[in-house]
Amino acid sequence: MGQLPSQDILALLEFKKGIKHDPTGYVLDSWNDESIDFNGCPSSWNGIVCNGGSVAGVVLDNLGLSADVDLSLFSNLTMLIKLSMSNNSITGKFPNNLGDFKSLEYLDVSDNLFSSPLPLDFGNVGSLQNLSLAGNNFSGAVPDSISGLSSIQSLDLSRNSFSGTLPSSLRKLANLVYLNLSLNGFTKEIPKGFELMQKLEMLDLHGNMLDGDLDAELLLFTSAVHIDFSQNLLVSSMSQQQKFLPGVSLTIKYLNLSHNQLTGSLVSGGEPQVFGNLQVFDLSYNQLSGELPGFDFVYELQVLKLSNNRFGGFVPNDLLKGDSLVLTELDLSGNKLTGPISMITSTTLRVLNLSSNRLSGELPLLTGTCAVLDLSKNQFEGNLTRMLKWGNIEYLDLSQNHLTGSIPEVTAQFLRLNYLNVSHNSLVSPLPKVIVQFPKLSILDLSYNQLEGPFLIPLLTLPTLQELHLESNLLNGSIDFFSSSDEPNLRVLDLSYNRFDGYFPDGFASLIRLQALCLAGNNFSGSLPTSMSGISSLSSLDISQNHFTGPLPTNLPNSLASFNASYNDLSGVVPENLRKFPLSSFYPGNSKLDFPNAPPGSSRGHPGRNSNRKPIRRIIIVVVTVACVLAMLIVILLAIFIYYTCISRRPLPEHFTNENIRRQAPQNPSGFGRREGAGGLVVSAKDLMTSQKGSSFEIISPDEKLAAITGFSPSKNSHFSWSPESGDSVSDFCYSDKSPSADRPGRKGPPLSWTQRLKIAVDVARGLNYLHFDRAVPHGNLKASNILLDGPDLNARVADYCFHRLMTQAGTIEQILDTGVLGYRAPELAASRKPLPSFKSDVYAFGVILLELLTGKCAGDVVSGEDGGIDLTDWVRLRVTEGRGPDCFDAALMPEMGTPAAERGLKESVVAAVPHSIVR
Repeated sequence: MGQLPSQDILALLEFKKGIKHDPTGYVLDSWNDESIDFNGCPSSWNGIVCNGGSVAGVVLDNLGLSADVDLSLFSNLTMLIKLSMSNNSITGKFPNNLGDFKSLEYLDVSDNLFSSPLPLDFGNVGSLQNLSLAGNNFSGAVPDSISGLSSIQSLDLSRNSFSGTLPSSLRKLANLVYLNLSLNGFTKEIPKGFELMQKLEMLDLHGNMLDGDLDAELLLFTSAVHIDFSQNLLVSSMSQQQKFLPGVSLTIKYLNLSHNQLTGSLVSGGEPQVFGNLQVFDLSYNQLSGELPGFDFVYELQVLKLSNNRFGGFVPNDLLKGDSLVLTELDLSGNKLTGPISMITSTTLRVLNLSSNRLSGELPLLTGTCAVLDLSKNQFEGNLTRMLKWGNIEYLDLSQNHLTGSIPEVTAQFLRLNYLNVSHNSLVSPLPKVIVQFPKLSILDLSYNQLEGPFLIPLLTLPTLQELHLESNLLNGSIDFFSSSDEPNLRVLDLSYNRFDGYFPDGFASLIRLQALCLAGNNFSGSLPTSMSGISSLSSLDISQNHFTGPLPTNLPNSLASFNASYNDLSGVVPENLRKFPLSSFYPGNSKLDFPNAPPGSSRGHPGRNSNRKPIRRIIIVVVTVACVLAMLIVILLAIFIYYTCISRRPLPEHFTNENIRRQAPQNPSGFGRREGAGGLVVSAKDLMTSQKGSSFEIISPDEKLAAITGFSPSKNSHFSWSPESGDSVSDFCYSDKSPSADRPGRKGPPLSWTQRLKIAVDVARGLNYLHFDRAVPHGNLKASNILLDGPDLNARVADYCFHRLMTQAGTIEQILDTGVLGYRAPELAASRKPLPSFKSDVYAFGVILLELLTGKCAGDVVSGEDGGIDLTDWVRLRVTEGRGPDCFDAALMPEMGTPAAERGLKESVVAAVPHSIVR
């Protein structure tokens, strides 16, 4: 070697000792004694820059180094100008002797694992011009000594865990051009004086917890080009309540104030907002209100984001016109904008988001040069034929509107389309064959419409399609899909709640990239093929509510994280790799399916190994039990038949007519049947079934019909008659004691207590459970007036069940319309042309009844005009969303039940009454 190692080399070799892992060998393979230059500086070492005989730079960026080092070692490099080790996994503490780095101008240790607070003499490096500590875990406050960095031009402390207030001494850094303190935990107000820093061009404080008033003077007089104060807690000052900003500095090109708590208007007294030379302006996720300005004289604005505020009025035409702006992105979503959008003629606009507003009318006739168009969650109506003149759209979302008709069979303007969502509308007709000709389509969502006809098999083999959502339509027929020679790219396939039938498609096994498959709520039958194991990436499988038989495949992939096979006719033993799922994944339904080692006390588990013991004795017990039950039912039905036959032969008093009953019955706003004392009966009459006119007087025996349908007889408190005087309808005369409604006009006596209401809710739930799981029939007409309270203990009885099975289609529709007027009809019944009561519509009605018990209101009490509410469920859901859930409760209940109990009850009610049936 010819000479002793220099002080610089010794420091570097000491640093090398702390390196634990060097995946590329960049340092460990080249830093050795044998490669030292004669002049004492190892210029042949990787990452070392020499100046004469001294080390002037150490650059070890992006090497994946894992090391635990003491950066103070580099203070021995007296001529060191640049030290850069960004994007590694280096741990350690920041050097306390930073003042010893006499020549250091550039220090970058960003994106490492450094921690601990900064030393108090942090600013004692007058030569430092560029400092980046971003992306580490430094904590504590930034010391005021930072003002000693007199030469600093770029300071980046972002993405750390700094806290406390921003040091006011920052404004003394006269040469500072770039300042980034984002994504930390800084609190309190933004210090004054940033507008006096003449060289400052970039100021980024986003992602902290800064509060206080937004400094209007800073925005008006700063020389900065880029300002980002987003994701803080800033508010508008009192002077900004009417007009949000007095003005914006002409130097600012990028201004982001989103995700704060700013209020006020962009227009005051007809005077428009002054936007200066802004190119990017983001005020989204605030509380700004009023109408939008005209944007007549804003010629440089390219990106405008005003989403999720409270703006109202119309969308300014200047934002959508062809020659007024250079706007490329416009986001006005999540406001209260109204009116139509006739056409979009801008020649520069590429991204337009108007979703979640109150826009109405037909779809725009033209969309200009928009590549991304989101008009979802509005009130657009009409058909989709206006899409014929749209441009080359790549992303299109029209979901949750009131669109009708069919999807046009056109392709020219959709050759670039990769996302299409028209779900939650009222589209009809079969699936358009043109869809399979979209060469770049990756996500297709046509769910929650009224599409009918067969499935398009070519959709499964589209090379670009990754997600296909067709749930909740009227699609039918079998899916004759066989193994494909291609490798489909499909990841998500949802065909649930349609009318598909036939066997499980064998070809699904060729969908090797499929991660989620949902076939629930169809009419599939037959056994499940063992080829399902070929879907090796499957993580979610739902085949519930079908008619599958036979055993579950034993080789389903272990990657399954969600599984549901309930409401089928499966048999055999649950495979080992599926026993990690709860019993609700297999039951109800599947009565012949054996779940070994089921949890003790489970009513849906099966005995497993003991199921074959003493089979003869078990068969005898079952036969005897069934015979006894049948004999008892025959005796009971015979007695009921004889009793009602005798009753029906008695002549009715002349004054006892259906009209008299209706006229004499007292008004009960709760809708619950009631009886005052034992002496007088109050009778409520309800027409239940439309029949043919001109029927002669005839006694119906609903006992026999209901027994034939459900296997048990109606309540003894019900009497049924059918006569011309009753309007050719079946009337059910029910007798009850009290009303479960809360205190409201027209009711005598004190309101029901929390304990009483809770008992009523539990009794109703038990009744529904019996109907749904023991008898497998929906109630079909659940409402408050069909819940009868018996005796002083107020035992709730669920009445008027299953009558929809005795009715014609017209009678069923009339009954459902009845429940809709009263507020108990589930949304999916309103959207169906041939509504049919279901278990989930019962759950919705039960949720409404729970809300009545908790709020003291009837389902129809809340009407349009009261805080935007339409009915009771919307009224409660609106307050829960706004964080005002406790305002919903009946004031008479709060002293007894307490807020926690009330909130638990309200949560269960809202979940039960959720609009989407698939969530219930």
